[in-house]
Order: sequence, then structure tokens, then C-alpha cells
Amino acid sequence: MTALDDARSGALTRRALLAVPLVLGAAGCGVLTPDPDPDDGTEPLELTAAPEIDEAIDALWNNGGERALSEITQIQFDDLMVFPEGTSAERVNEAAGGKLLNGKYYQSSTQLFLFRTGGRGVLAAMVSADVFEHEVQNATFGPEVRIVAPGDQQLVTPED
Repeated sequence: MTALDDARSGALTRRALLAVPLVLGAAGCGVLTPDPDPDDGTEPLELTAAPEIDEAIDALWNNGGERALSEITQIQFDDLMVFPEGTSAERVNEAAGGKLLNGKYYQSSTQLFLFRTGGRGVLAAMVSADVFEHEVQNATFGPEVRIVAPGDQQLVTPED
């Protein structure tokens, strides 16, 4: 039985579902080149797979509960902006405070979680989109944002 047969039969595991868009997003979208010379001397922001976020979401998706994203990522941030596939690169780059994407659009099938401090991106994480409520697309959340899930593989949502 192939992976495609498994997916058709519903037997594909959640972990595999998380990995597929991340691999495809990183390998095939052509938008992952950061600005090599940020104006303020900081390290360039790059898109990352952020497996710690996906693992936490996977546990919540299955078991329910809630968890603060600041606890999961171990970074401090002022806000979180969530962008879906197809968001203009201009909009993402403006939000990031520098050039994060090349091309015209964010072309990964993952959600882009852009964590910002002082109006500049500090973490650009590609997060599996297949478990989120659609309302989270193009949304902004504060530093207290947490992932909330009913469990039993029902859709999850970030909430302030």
C-alpha cells in the first residue's frame, strides 16, 4: 500500500500530514530567500519549519486543551500575525519589517506564523494549516496568544 493509498483510506497519520506541507513548502515554493543584508545589522529573518509548534498543536489536536505560544516557542514577542497561502509577498515583507519572501505570494500550503517585536519579525514559522479554523487567516494576536483545542481531532484556533 502506498502513502497515497493510505491517505485515501484515511490511515495517513497526523505526523505525516504535518510533514508533507512543510517539506513541500520549504522545497517547492521558491520564496524562502531572506534579505542577505538587513539595514539594522540584525540577522536576516528566515522561514522555518518550527517542529516544536507543530508537535504542540498535534498533541492539542488529539487530546484537547490549551497552550501559550510563548511557552512553546520560548521567544518573547509583541504580536503574532497569521498569513495563509496566497498572501502577497509585499504584505508579508511589510509586516516582517524587511524582505522575507521573494516572488509575488507566500506559496507554501502551510500557515505562516509571523512573530514580531517592535514591528519586526523575530520568527517566521511555517505551521500546518490543516487543523486550524479558517477565521485565523490574516489575523493578528497579542503576546498572550494560546492555541485552544477541543481535542478528538477537531479544528483548533489561536485565541488571545
